[in-house]
Amino acid sequence: MKLNTHSSTPLYIQLKQTLTEDINKGVYSPGEKLPIETDLCDIYGVSRITVRKAILDLVEDGLLTRQQGKGTFVQYPKAKRELFAVNGHAEYMSEMGKAPKTKMLSFGLKAAKANIADILSISPESDILELQRILFYDDQPLTLEISHYSLELLPKLNEYVHNSVSMYETIKKHYNVTPVHNKKLLNMVFANADEAKHLNCEVGEPLFKVEKVAYDAQKRPIHSSFLYYPANRVTFTIDSSMSNE
Repeated sequence: MKLNTHSSTPLYIQLKQTLTEDINKGVYSPGEKLPIETDLCDIYGVSRITVRKAILDLVEDGLLTRQQGKGTFVQYPKAKRELFAVNGHAEYMSEMGKAPKTKMLSFGLKAAKANIADILSISPESDILELQRILFYDDQPLTLEISHYSLELLPKLNEYVHNSVSMYETIKKHYNVTPVHNKKLLNMVFANADEAKHLNCEVGEPLFKVEKVAYDAQKRPIHSSFLYYPANRVTFTIDSSMSNE
């Protein structure tokens, strides 16, 4: 589709609009690599300068993403995650009408380091379950999760998690324990090589790091988690209200 060179609208704006329409129509699908610059020039009848300007603008708008040495890709739609939500990933995906998908990286018993023991209100060196998983959204890695569970509260939990999709459902079923409250700390970090590999992103790419502690109705800490999200794949929302006195 050639652009209108006689229009008063600048060509890079026309190209932005056309590429956006093509993405919305499915000409270019989420995760798909765009044609190289020279091919885009031929397809739309514009110069490389015009193509570069339009692409840069669409990257800034969040519709495209550039990967060093790989090319330009159509961005996956961002997941919207309520920051104050207590539910787990499986429950969140079910609410979205999607089938939850996880990949277990590792799990096993470890001696609790002092900081984790303090969070979980247990003695240092006590046995805890460490669980590392990748959580997916539309087959795209959304979260790298590193969690620690108190075996004083949840003895032999390691026997139930191998094929578990929902840790909260597992805990409720076997221990009658339900998370009702959590505390979260949100920071921005940059992906190291291991995080980039698991999240299919570039080293140095911005990540949201959420430090989370979940509690039951008796205010007992159930688990602590470190959750890493590529910043270009998730939007955190906050739903709050002012109480009337």
